[in-house]
Amino acid sequence: AEGKPFLIGNSQGGWALMILASLAPDCAGPILLAGSPVSYWAGVAGKTPMRYTGGLLGGSWTASLAGDLGHGRFDGAYLVNNFERLDPANTYWTKLYNLYAKVDTERERFLQFEKWWGGHFLMNKEEMAWIARNLFVGNKLSAGEVSSADGKTRIDLRNIRAPIIVFASRGDNITPPQQALNWIPDLYGSVDEIRATEQTIVYSLHERIGHLGIFVSSAVVRRETSELASALDMIETLPPGLYEALVEDTRPDMPGLELVTGRYLIKFAPRTIDDILALDDGRDDE
Repeated sequence: AEGKPFLIGNSQGGWALMILASLAPDCAGPILLAGSPVSYWAGVAGKTPMRYTGGLLGGSWTASLAGDLGHGRFDGAYLVNNFERLDPANTYWTKLYNLYAKVDTERERFLQFEKWWGGHFLMNKEEMAWIARNLFVGNKLSAGEVSSADGKTRIDLRNIRAPIIVFASRGDNITPPQQALNWIPDLYGSVDEIRATEQTIVYSLHERIGHLGIFVSSAVVRRETSELASALDMIETLPPGLYEALVEDTRPDMPGLELVTGRYLIKFAPRTIDDILALDDGRDDE
């Protein structure tokens, strides 16, 4: 996209990027959503503990309370604590055991990660309350029910004109694939509708990496992120529709190996809305 930036939104940055691209469709180039929740109620029964925690706590009052306790400021430490509580075994045992088990080599990586992980930010109560009320609890984004404060502008994700690339993981217990992808059947009844709007949507699924690993794992950066970014020219030439990007290791017996640069081959397989819905166990629970 000549003169237009390639934009990457990690986690919550993804839905913010979707809003931005829908409001200024002529300014955005291709957008990559990495581990980004857009369909907030989705998930498979019995999995994704944060989804159940949200239901048990009953709404957005916790975000408001945390903001009140900070006199109008929301401490990002609350968010990090939510992550830590999802896997207490890792928080209190595995992380530290790994450090001492590899004490000769692990020091720098451990300190670098903990410095980043412990770098909490202060946010406004109004900001966090709006996010909780309208997105995570209200699930209004893909329904087209999010509007500007004056009510004059409605967010319609179908306004996005640039290709949308979604990178999610089956091992992500924060933003499972259903939350990353179910906005597609929310917006489009069929692939024909996607084609009619001249939209191109590409998704890629990792088998096991966790939520943070999507952003900070060097293996993911070298493989999936690098391949998706380097394939932008190809993605922009794809006919409108829905595709799954499949990244494979090259093999000596692979046909056309002489045409492949590097260790990996990326392929784009046409998919349907049913392929997205098949990742879920139904949507009645929503």
